Amino acid sequence: MKAREFPDARTLALQQLRTDPQINRIPAERQDPLVAAALEDGRVLAGEVRSHLGADPAFIASSCGIPVIDSQAEAGFGSTIVFAEYSTRPPAITLYAPALDRMDAALAASPVGRAHGILRSRPVFLAHELYHHFDCSRSVPLARRHRVRLFGVGRWAWTSGLTSLPEIAAGAFAQALLGLPFHPKLLDSLVSRP
Repeated sequence: MKAREFPDARTLALQQLRTDPQINRIPAERQDPLVAAALEDGRVLAGEVRSHLGADPAFIASSCGIPVIDSQAEAGFGSTIVFAEYSTRPPAITLYAPALDRMDAALAASPVGRAHGILRSRPVFLAHELYHHFDCSRSVPLARRHRVRLFGVGRWAWTSGLTSLPEIAAGAFAQALLGLPFHPKLLDSLVSRP
């Protein structure tokens, strides 16, 4: 796959948004602006972090006091592969070595990795999870800034955040922080669950 053949970040982000549990409550005309807001949020936050702490995700995590745990567990379920996860209490990032090893093998065998010298996925997934740390540290995280109405009675309404938006933004954060030529969501297409 040549660089010009990569789906752009907007296309990949729209695909992610369309898997959101609340997609049926998001009018079509609101989808592009939501994706644009999430991509911009990730890029802007990456620029801020990069200007203060540089672009090395391991150094950033260490500087912020965020433990990075290397786990040999398979955290996936069904057809879902879990490469890494962020926990808030206490703040920590867990990287799942079996899934990362499969991704590294897929990158080594893929034109995506070979063409751009991207043979290790650890920095990409660590950067992705760092976004979640910074986002959760805000007074209003991204998912809560863009809510959809589930139902209501009169002036009272029950709303929900959009869980796909922080995932889109985390990919944009990793892309901008690491200078990747593609949104990391593209990596999902390289590896499947064993």
